[in-house]
Amino acid sequence: MRSGASSLNATSVDAADVVVTPALEAETERLLSQRTRDIHFSPEMVRAFRHKEWPQRSKIARAWMIWVALISMAFVPISYLLAPDFLLLTILISGLLVPAMHGCAYLVWRKPRSAGIEGLTIVLLMSSVMIAYGVLAIAAGGSNYERFLICIMYVTTIAIVVFNIEYAWSLALMVCSTVIFFGFEIFNPAIELKEAVGTSVFYAMGIYAATIARKTQSILGKKAFLLALRNEYRSDALRRANRQLEMLATRDPLTGLGNRRSATDLIDRLWRDPTVPKASIAFIMADIDLFKHLNDTAGHAAGDACIRRVADTIEESVRLGVDAVFRYGGEEFLVVLAHATPDLAWTIAQRIRSTVEELGIVNPGIHSASDSSSVVTISLGVAFAHEGAAPEMVAKWADDALYDAKRGGRNIVFLSNAHATGESARDAQAVGADERKIASKMGRQ
Repeated sequence: MRSGASSLNATSVDAADVVVTPALEAETERLLSQRTRDIHFSPEMVRAFRHKEWPQRSKIARAWMIWVALISMAFVPISYLLAPDFLLLTILISGLLVPAMHGCAYLVWRKPRSAGIEGLTIVLLMSSVMIAYGVLAIAAGGSNYERFLICIMYVTTIAIVVFNIEYAWSLALMVCSTVIFFGFEIFNPAIELKEAVGTSVFYAMGIYAATIARKTQSILGKKAFLLALRNEYRSDALRRANRQLEMLATRDPLTGLGNRRSATDLIDRLWRDPTVPKASIAFIMADIDLFKHLNDTAGHAAGDACIRRVADTIEESVRLGVDAVFRYGGEEFLVVLAHATPDLAWTIAQRIRSTVEELGIVNPGIHSASDSSSVVTISLGVAFAHEGAAPEMVAKWADDALYDAKRGGRNIVFLSNAHATGESARDAQAVGADERKIASKMGRQ
């Protein structure tokens, strides 16, 4: 159980570890109101997008590098069938060099890097692979020359679509691969120059189409990110609004204490909890004495200030994390104790009574015998539950004890014995009378 007000912690929208600032939120709404092709991120949004996309981007890139390295090594026996005279060169290039280059790129992509490093890594990797296989194509010669070039063209085209890098670096990869392909193609002795140019142009058109596809994927990915971001911060705003509504429904706005509804919820939970003995549950009803006189003479602002100070005092007088304090209505408060004994409940109630009196809040509506204004006091009634007693009945016992305290002269604590029977009732009544006299004396001192 908790007493007092629970503060609503400030929360930040978090979508894949991306904290949405007001500037990002405003930019998200602005970009989503435009055409998809006109989406251009600010530097802050780029950082958020790259941070969010990094896990997926890294996994795809590293998976590519692993599989291409394995396929390259598996290409060694295939190359032996195509060019058996160049097995050693094939082993060096396809079995060792190309996997080593992919391994180096893999290490780069293990951690987030800048867009420049990511793009440069891919351009260098694919360009180096093309040159390596181009050298192997020259060595193989004949019809194998064209086969190797078509193979590296195919792989590079797929790489442009697979690797999610900045569009500028995709264009750089397209240009580099086209130049490399054309450079090897024109030295192919099996074809003429015009055929080499035609094949290179055809290849350039295909790889350019792949680059445009990559750009479209990137734009759609950015829009999906914006939509996810908007859904996240709107959902977060809804969650915060719901929490605020819940607080308004269960908290007293003046004091920050739980209201009557939250008191009922807590009591219901206590009554259903088999680990809490009913005989250890106590209700303390407390009411500020002659509060109407204070309100009528000093005004409602002074009355509200008084209620807040008394509420804080009651909250500080109970066991933190064990007891719960509620504003039950007007100037009336309810304290719910669990795992309490009569001595403990009496001690807490007396502590509340004395600390409220020690506040020295002047009530100009009442006067003492010396014709000076008296201070605000509080009266309290204590009642314990027992098996078979409904919480409403225990609350009534505590309320009756409170009014007995009022009739007994105010500024006292009265322990209810309404649930006792027979000799227990007579004994409890005697104890209650003695304690009432003691409390009355304490209140007048």
